[in-house]
Amino acid sequence: MKTKHFLVLGILVISMAGCDFFDTKSVSTMDSKDVFSTPAYTEQAIAGVYELFGENNSYRNRIACGYQGLNTDIEHSTKSDDAKKPDEANLMLYNVSYDNGQVSSTTKSDIWSYLNTGVERCNEIIEGIEANSNYANPVNDVDNAMRYYLGEAYFLRGFIVLEMLKFWGDIPARYESLTVNPDGVNAQKEDRNVSFEQVRSDLKKAQEYMPYSVAIPVGMAKNNVGRGSKGAALALLARADLMYAGKAVRPTELKKGGVASYKIDYNVDAAKREELYKEALEACAEVIKNDGKVLAPDFATPFQQICSDVKDYSAMEHLWTIPFANGARGQVLNYNSPKLPSQSTDATKPTCLAGILRGYGKNGSSSGHVTVSPYLFYKYSKNDKRRDVTAVPFQWYYDNGSSVINDSTREIAFHGLDTVTFRLYQKNTQINNFYLGKYRFEWMAEGRSLTGTDDGVDFPVLRYADVLLMFAEAAIGGISGDKPVNNTGLKELEIFNQIRERAGIAAASSLDMDTIKLERAKELCGEYVRKYDLMRWGCLKQDVMKAETFIRSIARAEGRAAENISDTLYFKYAYDKILNAYVMDSIYGLSVNEVGAPPTYSKATGWVKKGLFESSTKGNLLDPDQYHIYSTEENLEARQYWPIFMYYVSASNGNLWNDYGYPN
Repeated sequence: MKTKHFLVLGILVISMAGCDFFDTKSVSTMDSKDVFSTPAYTEQAIAGVYELFGENNSYRNRIACGYQGLNTDIEHSTKSDDAKKPDEANLMLYNVSYDNGQVSSTTKSDIWSYLNTGVERCNEIIEGIEANSNYANPVNDVDNAMRYYLGEAYFLRGFIVLEMLKFWGDIPARYESLTVNPDGVNAQKEDRNVSFEQVRSDLKKAQEYMPYSVAIPVGMAKNNVGRGSKGAALALLARADLMYAGKAVRPTELKKGGVASYKIDYNVDAAKREELYKEALEACAEVIKNDGKVLAPDFATPFQQICSDVKDYSAMEHLWTIPFANGARGQVLNYNSPKLPSQSTDATKPTCLAGILRGYGKNGSSSGHVTVSPYLFYKYSKNDKRRDVTAVPFQWYYDNGSSVINDSTREIAFHGLDTVTFRLYQKNTQINNFYLGKYRFEWMAEGRSLTGTDDGVDFPVLRYADVLLMFAEAAIGGISGDKPVNNTGLKELEIFNQIRERAGIAAASSLDMDTIKLERAKELCGEYVRKYDLMRWGCLKQDVMKAETFIRSIARAEGRAAENISDTLYFKYAYDKILNAYVMDSIYGLSVNEVGAPPTYSKATGWVKKGLFESSTKGNLLDPDQYHIYSTEENLEARQYWPIFMYYVSASNGNLWNDYGYPN
């Protein structure tokens, strides 16, 4: 029997980049049959799910800016060191309180509320389409459109639930709408495997109902990287399977009221792990063989495309991005780009970059949140093309250059430019502030510029390079070695070496998990997958502490000498005509074994020499008192997941609770 119900989506179509094409007529009071037999209204309902990602305190300015994925062995947040904002710092330091003001709110404007609302909206859409459309046996354009929307709703629910599993571990399983099951509002927290199975089911249905992007029958979603597709669903399925097959921190007992004790163990047994690896392997193989994706020849290209608003799926390495409205929603550049100095709005004063640096407008914001850990930086070989895209040892400045060179050689370094004239240039940073370089203002689309905190750059979620690496990992049976039968016709070593070939480094001769773990670090740094990789491999504490040992060692001269790492950075300036700027060039001292001055070094020929590790005011920049990585060793295990926030626990009649020693 069909259930009659009414939508409660509360759609705000102006919030999302992909939503400006939706009709603004509200569907919130229409009968389900009217909505879900009509593609135009159904698309509005889909827009109501995407809208949640653009809300304040959602992906717009919390999740898409690293609050959930730092610090790791390869990434570090500059906000970790801000004692004046402990709630913000504690997010990165594995010390989140259940009333942390950055991510929780008594007004329900926080990520727990948005994701649970997203699940409910997807529930309504799925039930409505399944009850009121001919999606199963399409015979015309309307049927094909409804079939696609059903697949997209399953895809979005799968994504949202997987995110909740990442953030909280065990969650309520609410996979019927409240109209169908009103008691769902009191759903109790359940073992995460229930939700993992739901994610698998959702994504398998999604890839069945959605075609590859270029064949999507809905005009606004066709060939649009910001919308769901078969390839995106398959890639997300592989990600979910690897997470499910891996290890996790779990309470020793799941019961009302919670327990403080925990263990790190596999989620499932060996037979199930092999099944999951096989499913991941075949999902990745399907994308590799049939989606038309290839690696971009230049490693920088996928990120330049993201920053410049490219949305053409067939031209991109990305498979899915969360869309944000240009200039209205989304702070990807604000948080993930290299930091820019505090600017004056007076163009005659130093450091004013508005209208000077391409992509950076009046009152723009750049926090320089994400930096690349020295532990990873020195693992890149000198000729690895990914390093200088991923990590940048500079900030953009606009002044007379005296902050870099304060003597008469400044004219030589800047190619004859006098010592008074302002110029746009890259000012070197030190080892604690090698910023993530994958997202940059100067890569924004022509005519676009950041004029506030919201830049509208889409948030990347899935990239083809990750699919290749997941294929290789699944093929060898992951961390447990539960190797599945490979009937795909693809060889894991050949697939894996596509990544290394583009990077310009030697092909691997064999594969093991250590090789894959390091390659994932080098390839995916700053893309918010590392923390969850380490968690599913069961080695987050071990690897973060290993990185810390290295970092504290090279804070000292004797440690640097032992690793053959230079104390000093040397570079010259080259003029970039496109940017009308002076960029760091002939850089020496950033690779292992580049110790001492380069053979041609001379101030008289324009070389600049700068210390990398020591500050005249702060001393060793990597010392524990100023370069904070985590709060305690215990918290690296016990606080990998966030607590369910106080407001929701207290209002749940005991059906929600916290484990791991968090309060209830």
